[in-house]
Amino acid sequence: MTAAYDYEDMHHLVDRLTPTQVRRLRLLVTQDEELSEVAQALPAPDRVAEEAVPDGLLALIGSIDGPADLGDEHDRYIRERLRERFGDSA
Repeated sequence: MTAAYDYEDMHHLVDRLTPTQVRRLRLLVTQDEELSEVAQALPAPDRVAEEAVPDGLLALIGSIDGPADLGDEHDRYIRERLRERFGDSA
């Protein structure tokens, strides 16, 4: 097996990975003692492009402005908002 074959093989493998798998592979490479030296020499990845919301998704679900734990604590937040609006009977 030659270095050229190894390079081509790895190139095709990486091309077939999903974006999530690529991020995981990058994490594995950065945690390896020898490979991390090579990874540090590369430019930092563009996080904005990776995590961009697909067009139309916000239009479908809307935009929510609230605390970071809104999903976990939504019942408590709703009760608090109802108490603020309607008093303790809510």
